[in-house]
Amino acid sequence: MLSSSYAIAAVAIVGAAAYLALRLRCYVTTTAMLVGSLLLIYGPLFLTYTLCQGEAQCLIHLLQYGISYKPVPHPTFATIKGTIADLDSVIIAMNLSIALMYAGIIAGIEVVDRIAPQRIAAMQGALSSWNSRPLADNDARYVLLAAILALLAFMLAISVTENHVGNILKFLSLVGEDNAARNALRLNHGGSPNYFYRLVLGAIAPMFVIWGLLSSWQRKSWVLFVASALLFAATFIGKSATLSKAPPAFFLIQLGLAALLISSNRITWRIALGATFIVALVLYAVTRLVMIFPAGTDILQVVFTRAFEATNQALLENFAVFPSLHPFRDGVGIRPVAMLIGVPFIPNYSIVAHAWYGNYDVTSNALFIADAWADFSYAGVALYSVAAGITCRGIDAIFLTRRKSVVAIAVLAATFIGVCTLLATALNTALLSGGLLLAPIVATLLLVVARQFSRSDTARPSSAEVPQER
Repeated sequence: MLSSSYAIAAVAIVGAAAYLALRLRCYVTTTAMLVGSLLLIYGPLFLTYTLCQGEAQCLIHLLQYGISYKPVPHPTFATIKGTIADLDSVIIAMNLSIALMYAGIIAGIEVVDRIAPQRIAAMQGALSSWNSRPLADNDARYVLLAAILALLAFMLAISVTENHVGNILKFLSLVGEDNAARNALRLNHGGSPNYFYRLVLGAIAPMFVIWGLLSSWQRKSWVLFVASALLFAATFIGKSATLSKAPPAFFLIQLGLAALLISSNRITWRIALGATFIVALVLYAVTRLVMIFPAGTDILQVVFTRAFEATNQALLENFAVFPSLHPFRDGVGIRPVAMLIGVPFIPNYSIVAHAWYGNYDVTSNALFIADAWADFSYAGVALYSVAAGITCRGIDAIFLTRRKSVVAIAVLAATFIGVCTLLATALNTALLSGGLLLAPIVATLLLVVARQFSRSDTARPSSAEVPQER
């Protein structure tokens, strides 16, 4: 059964790759970003991770030395083997869940295609002509400016109150042999305790930075440009105040994605190679700045391990807990469900962290199907995957059906972070805090408000039309 599960997972991965190339055609869409990023981390690297029992850079070693290479198991595998009775059953469940995830996402995409065939056809036409069309802007500059100024005022107030700049400077000034002092400062002062600020910082502000900068460029508006630049500074300070490498790095990658979409939305091998180099450079630079490494450490290997292998380790830790060490939770791992039932809410990742590290405060975030598995087993994996596919395809069908526009680029850049969040946390968290669904909703509301203002201005009679009293 173990060998069969590997075969099923491999077939699903190959099928998803073929679907990406032939059906989605490698255009930059929310749907393609979802499938492509999953294949990048939970494709061949997922299979080799368990086959090599978690050895770091195992795939690289296999490519270097061939199939005769004997991997050295990671200590995590020894720990799990010593704790649960049957590790093979955990790996089988993971393999089948990964296969079910790809099948569910594709099913969700196809559901949207069948429900809204005209919009999908219009979207395909817009995508195919994207590169040849000029960048268009919606007439929302005054409402956009007001929104940017409101966000800027709110974020600056929180940053000043919580001394974000001071915490960043103190963090960077810490030196030593290891990261102990920086880790302690990150634990106690990293990020903001204000939920609404975190929501704005993660899901909304980056979209408005890109929207504002592109719109100011299109309309040659210095006022909008200055406001957007100030919002960029406030956002970057907020990202850096988390004292972690990922938030500022991914914010810069968002900006790079937006810059790419101005000219092209098709991923060619040249663009893929260039994007890989830029992403690696950004991650290297931010990691070098945020973390302290002993002399001789290969930082690129550290980044590779953190990005591609630690994620699979977290997935294994989650699947090894449920149901071997803890029964399936039947939905109480979702905060609203726990509140409705009247039981204390404990995140699934906290239970996993306590099982392996003896501490509920350690985060052990994993791919969104880990939460689905913990709550509802295979049924949850299938349902969450279909929902993810429907959500991403629905966003594309709404925002990419007409033309290459400033709003479309801003929304795609925002959903990129939502997709990345989906790779490391629950679906509901990615939809809201990650901005996968929240950012498109906010963009839609702003456009509706701008349209109402535009109609009011049009309906208001000019002085020439107002009859004069005699």
